[in-house]
Amino acid sequence: MITNKTIKIFLIDDEFPKIPEFTASSIYDSAINSENLYHLAITQTWKGLQPLQQLIKDIVTSQASKDNHISLNGYTKPTQCLNDIDSGSKPDVLIYDWEYGMPNPTESQGWLLEILSNTDAFVFIYSKVRDELPPFLNKKVFDEYAHRFQLFLKGSSTHSIFSSEEFMLQYILGKVSDSGRIKIQGFDIEFTSNDFLKKSSDILYLERVFGRMYLLEEFKKYQFTLNSETINNLLNDSKGYLYFSEAKGLLINPDEITLVNKLIPLQELSYSSVVQQYSIYKLEEALEKGTAII
Repeated sequence: MITNKTIKIFLIDDEFPKIPEFTASSIYDSAINSENLYHLAITQTWKGLQPLQQLIKDIVTSQASKDNHISLNGYTKPTQCLNDIDSGSKPDVLIYDWEYGMPNPTESQGWLLEILSNTDAFVFIYSKVRDELPPFLNKKVFDEYAHRFQLFLKGSSTHSIFSSEEFMLQYILGKVSDSGRIKIQGFDIEFTSNDFLKKSSDILYLERVFGRMYLLEEFKKYQFTLNSETINNLLNDSKGYLYFSEAKGLLINPDEITLVNKLIPLQELSYSSVVQQYSIYKLEEALEKGTAII
């Protein structure tokens, strides 16, 4: 699948490097286009914001952007972004720097609520103080929008196989095509939608099954190419398996000894067979919870 639509990405952050020629030309006073953002990304030092700098480079140099399937605009103020939204320019994805309104969280909440209520965009809330924000976001006023925003720590690479910025990149590219080049832990990965993983974010299920370090080593082994063949090999190389009770319609983790003994006879299914017949989600569920209903 390759979309014919241009996906609009809005990026709000007040810490873009300021250069005299841009200031003189009032570049920072309205939407900063992708060409100017890229100029800042390749010519300036982004103090403490190198991951954001790299994200901009990766978006602008992606094939999707070169093919005009992605439009990227940056804003130094949320009010500039909201003015464009009010004028009819609606983003599909918005990256929102929460710290802009700090130390007054009321302003940050108000701007975020206005963005959510006036667009259908998915919003990545991007913060250096991620763990301090749930109390501000777990409020009733945000309940109806909870499925449309996600909280990320700036520059984080410790919670997932994707860094925060890599996850945002693959999400954006995934809205354009179900195949293409993504980044994982700084490595370029050639991903093709396949019989096992429909979209690149499904790699997170593989991480939950195998663990991050093992998975990275396997990616290197298969030369950072993820397609039906390499994922099938990865699943088979693990020698992992589940039991299947046809009578109960149940996939069972072999560690559930009591249940296994109770439901004998059982069919043994390799990880590859489980994913092919039922899905990566069911494999992860059975390993995590002990069983998965089919």
